[in-house]
Amino acid sequence: MNKYDKMLELNKKKSEEKVTSAVNTIREMVVEKEKVSIPKLMKKTGLSRGFFYKNPTVRDTLNQAV
Repeated sequence: MNKYDKMLELNKKKSEEKVTSAVNTIREMVVEKEKVSIPKLMKKTGLSRGFFYKNPTVRDTLNQAV
């Protein structure tokens, strides 16, 4: 495995961790009956606004929660 493949694998893993973090945070907010909003999610996760809009998995979870 060359450096490029390792870099792609690492980036994919980081992306999956971000998605997992975002989805878990959204679910926690729903369970706690807290209003789900992008600014609150940004503060809790440290992820960008664009991430919540561009990632289809996170966006679907967010739409269901709202």
